[in-house]
Order: sequence, then structure tokens, then C-alpha cells
Amino acid sequence: MTRHELKEQLEHDQFTESVSSALEYASAHKQNLIRWGIVAGVAVLLVAAAVWFNSYRRAQRQRDLQAAFAIVDAQVGPPNEYSKTFATQDEKNRASIKALSDVVAKDGGTAEGYLAQYYLGTLKAQQGDLKGAESDLSKVASSGTDSAALAKIALAQVYLSTNRTSQAQELLRALVNKPTDLVSKGQAQILLAQIDASANPQQARQILQTLKGPKTDPAVSRAADQLSAQIAK
Repeated sequence: MTRHELKEQLEHDQFTESVSSALEYASAHKQNLIRWGIVAGVAVLLVAAAVWFNSYRRAQRQRDLQAAFAIVDAQVGPPNEYSKTFATQDEKNRASIKALSDVVAKDGGTAEGYLAQYYLGTLKAQQGDLKGAESDLSKVASSGTDSAALAKIALAQVYLSTNRTSQAQELLRALVNKPTDLVSKGQAQILLAQIDASANPQQARQILQTLKGPKTDPAVSRAADQLSAQIAK
């Protein structure tokens, strides 16, 4: 046998042995392989089911929120065939609070639930229920959701209405230090300067001065100029 033939024979034997070993392992562990194959298949199905269910629940929560907003945005006036209406503002307010409360009760702890609770808190504040507003807005403000920043601003207004200026300032400083997509640093600074305008105008001017510059958002810059003019009077 030549060297080349011997090499081919050895390679063939190694390949045969490898295949034989794999087949022997599969045969000896057939039940385990089937079991783990079934487990892997079930895991894939469970993941797919979870993704589908989460998507379904989110769509359902969004429909709940849209239905509540349809009541909040309804007109007060005589009935018509194009949109929902209420005979009086008081009737609409009661229906709005109930609709938003139902969403909070059903979808609490989710992004949609917190958004409903934010609107519920602002609606209660508008109607003079500051205690109820504070309770709702505090929960949203500490939620870590996109609605949290908006809730902090509304909660700051509640604090101001109940003579807790320092707590309102603390909330707004937190937004200045950690702005979000919904509330920028400049917007939070404007609100903070508005609080300081009467009690500490010098500090308000210092805040507004930091908002002067080419990189400042034009809307924030205009608001800063207007507030500066009011303080100067």
C-alpha cells in the first residue's frame, strides 16, 4: 500500500469512526435528545405566545385609553350624530373622571395606565380636588415612565397652590438636572425662574441669563426674554 493509499485509508477510518460515534451516541441517548428537542420547541412556542400576548394586551390598553380620551375631549352641548356630547360641563367632568379611573384600575402600572392617571390628576386639580390630584400625580411622577416628567410639572403647580414652594422648586430642579424628551432642561429652568420671579428675582435673572445663547431653543429663548421683561418692570 502506498503512502497516499494509507493516508486515504486512515482519513476514511477516522471519518467512519466519527460518524459511527455520533450515531452510537444518538442511539444511546435517543430519549434525552427527543426530550430536549421537545423542550426547545416548547420554549420557542412559549416565547412566541408571550410576544403575541404582550402585543395584544398593549393594543387593548391603547384602546382603553382612546375610549377614555374620547370622553375627555367630548363637547358640551346638544346631541349630534357626529360626536359624543354632554348636556353640562359637570356631567362631562364626572364621566371623564370615571373613564380615566376605570383605565387606571384596569391598566395600572403600565405606560397607558400612568398616562391615564396623569390626566386624571390634572382633571382633579382643575376641579379643585387638590388632595386627589396630589395622590394621582405623585404616583405618576415616581413611575419612571414618559409621563413622569409631565406629572412633576403638574404636581409642582399643586404644591404652589398649597403654599409648598420649596417642594415645587425641588421637583423642577430635578427636571433641570435630569431633563427628558418631553420636558427639556430649558423648559424646566423657565418654570423654575417663574417661581423665583416674585420671591427671588435676582436668582430668577441668573437662571434666565443661562438661557441666552445661539444654541438655546428659540421657544425657550423667547419665553426667557418675556419673563426677563416682566421681572424688570
